[in-house]
Amino acid sequence: KASTLEDYSKIGIMPEALRNYLLRLGWSFKDKEIFTEEESIKHFNLEGIGKSPSKLDMSRILSMNEHYIKNINENQLLNQLTKYCEIYKEKIPSEKEDKIKSSLTFLKNKAKTLEDIYKNSRYIIQDKITINQDDIKLIDEKAKKVVSEFLNSISKIEKLNKENLEPVINHLIKTNETNFKGVGQPLRIFLTGSKFGPGIYDIIVSLGKDEVLKRLGNKIA
Repeated sequence: KASTLEDYSKIGIMPEALRNYLLRLGWSFKDKEIFTEEESIKHFNLEGIGKSPSKLDMSRILSMNEHYIKNINENQLLNQLTKYCEIYKEKIPSEKEDKIKSSLTFLKNKAKTLEDIYKNSRYIIQDKITINQDDIKLIDEKAKKVVSEFLNSISKIEKLNKENLEPVINHLIKTNETNFKGVGQPLRIFLTGSKFGPGIYDIIVSLGKDEVLKRLGNKIA
């Protein structure tokens, strides 16, 4: 449970969100919930302070933080993410920043904290992917066959995007008598190290053809 400013920073709560939450804790102005720093200074007055005792609500803090993550300028979000990672996780290599920035639309999807975005981004940040033992058990011979056939198919495609990946995935589903999960799950595990994560099309496009070929080739070699 967070109890200091450092604790909130460590779990990826942004300063703006915490400031906004604390401002609204026991104070109100009309029905307004979100305040910029300038609006806070302009509208704050003693008349708006409530008489009921206030209590910290972590779910409200996370909800406020999620709002800022969704609405902040992506350059600012990337800047906050890189600072957060350098202090609390790992430094994001400068050559990976553009790739993360172009992927923020889906990396921040459902993220409530900067830590959530970091977890979603690890497959981009880290070159070496380690698959956890539980997920390795999901890779059987049929899954390896699907991945091998996918590898062969995309090697003939110049640039990967959802439009030219969909026919490949659909063909693999049909020829291997499986479903979307039967194709997407082993690909996600081999590409990110986990069965959980962003959508498979987003993962593939964000990594790019060369990196996808390298990762899949290393895993099924």
